[in-house]
Amino acid sequence: MNLEIHSVQDKGQLETERLWLKVTDDISNLAYYAVADTTYTDEGSISNELRHIYWFPSSTAKKGDWLCLYSKNGTDSSGTNNEGSTTHTFFWNLGRTVWNKGKDQALLFELKTWTSKAV
Repeated sequence: MNLEIHSVQDKGQLETERLWLKVTDDISNLAYYAVADTTYTDEGSISNELRHIYWFPSSTAKKGDWLCLYSKNGTDSSGTNNEGSTTHTFFWNLGRTVWNKGKDQALLFELKTWTSKAV
């Protein structure tokens, strides 16, 4: 996987709550990645209660870049950071906090293929 979860900052504070991810290798399309929150993870298993899922939009990222995902509403953007790499800022547009419980876990998925069908 070319992304890793770094940290969640300002849990429970809507205006500043955000999830940080580090790009560990070039990514040609972020649309293959999704983040979800869950109420717990036991060793070797993940809760089936995925409460929120954010699917990244189609864009690229380079090794050393950062992804910052705010829970609040906003407009996605990118800019050079203090390290000289790029910070890509995304907004979940939930209008409420995500990471507000002590047992919340951030889950990162890389999805290369999928099938959908209207039911």
